[in-house]
Amino acid sequence: MPRQDLRPGLAEPVYLIVSRAQVESGDATQPLRWLHRLSSDPRTAREFMGRVSVIVEGYDDDPRELFEIAQVRAFVGQLDEQWPYWFFFLSQMDDSIKLIESCLCETIEVVPGVASFDFEQLERYLARHFTAFNRLCEAVKLPPETAEAISEEIIRLFQNAAVDRLEGDGYA
Repeated sequence: MPRQDLRPGLAEPVYLIVSRAQVESGDATQPLRWLHRLSSDPRTAREFMGRVSVIVEGYDDDPRELFEIAQVRAFVGQLDEQWPYWFFFLSQMDDSIKLIESCLCETIEVVPGVASFDFEQLERYLARHFTAFNRLCEAVKLPPETAEAISEEIIRLFQNAAVDRLEGDGYA
């Protein structure tokens, strides 16, 4: 059973809203400025821990998943290059964590609503993001048992979402 105390995004969500115009222009200045403020000092970091949800606006009429759109993937990659602290701040109450990872890794939709990640790439990004998470936990003096519990929840998100590529008509 997921620990609700590790999920402040349920009661007090905060949204990082990225517009289609930002994605198409490749200008990540504003989102990066906001993200850097989150991690700028221990008090702010702790205040926003686990509360941030990522919303990419302007693609509701596009039948593709966000990870299938090259410009979205490039934009998320640009954010990630300069700010790797997703696991500390992203809410576990929605698909924000999976959105970031699916845009960074080769991902395919195996059936509608179910995606398969390239596991080698996923391992590399998980290692990068957990390293950043652990550094930030130490910097803000988060109790080790809390950091471990959050890590376990994030791992559980991926275990529950893990799907091998399906073989057969239309899935190979």
